Amino acid sequence: MARTRNIKPSFFKNEYLAECEPMARLLFAGLWCLADSDGRLECRPLRIKAELFPYDNCDIRSLLGQLQLHGFIDIYDADGLQVIEIPTFAEHQRPHPSEASKSLPAREKGDAVIFHGEQREKTASCALYPNSFSPYPSNPLDAPSKPTKRRTSSKPVDPLRWSAESGWEGITDADHAEWSQAYPAADLPVEIQKAHLWLLANPKKARKSNWRRWLTTVWLSKCQDRGGTHREQGKRPDDKPKPERWLDQYKPGEYRRPKEAANVAASLKLREDDL
Repeated sequence: MARTRNIKPSFFKNEYLAECEPMARLLFAGLWCLADSDGRLECRPLRIKAELFPYDNCDIRSLLGQLQLHGFIDIYDADGLQVIEIPTFAEHQRPHPSEASKSLPAREKGDAVIFHGEQREKTASCALYPNSFSPYPSNPLDAPSKPTKRRTSSKPVDPLRWSAESGWEGITDADHAEWSQAYPAADLPVEIQKAHLWLLANPKKARKSNWRRWLTTVWLSKCQDRGGTHREQGKRPDDKPKPERWLDQYKPGEYRRPKEAANVAASLKLREDDL
């Protein structure tokens, strides 16, 4: 059964994969969909062709041989089964946790390697970069001397944090002065204690990546918008009397019974006739 998989932009720029025929490249992407969560599937060329190329006339064995020759797949015989294994499957795919594995045997040292297609001179080894589809050059002089280092953020870690055991930590006098100026209506000690109690009562929401941003732009900002800590209950400082509407001044007429309404209508009609 085919499954949904991911494909990266580097797939189309891989110069080693470009040495294979276009159908072989498409086959390589199709094998991801047929492989299980371990990156293995049975080597059954007829079934693979029926699953991936039902409307095309192509030689699946030859295409598998091209991929095996360039190190993109391994084909071996284990426990009487011919198995295709994608060595870098786990590095580029994230199967769903509930996806079941077919439990196909992994390749061991004593397993016989099966080769499909014509023998060609290899231009690169079968090893792959950990995060790329590009095979590593077999010539050590062409290989980079040092692995590329990931850039580390130079931004210092904010000491302000909260925990259920120790409460708020890392709030300095400079923070108090800055927040008092930015949120003058908020009583900082009271609001910080209220925020602590609220987080204790809502532990599922006490998972913040930036506690400073949450305490200022969320908690203190809302307190300021609502009128401050010691605001009058039920009324905000910026409340203004609502303007009177014509509907508020409308008063319905006195209720009349049907007979009375008919008499009034008849009298009005007589007046119109007199005019």
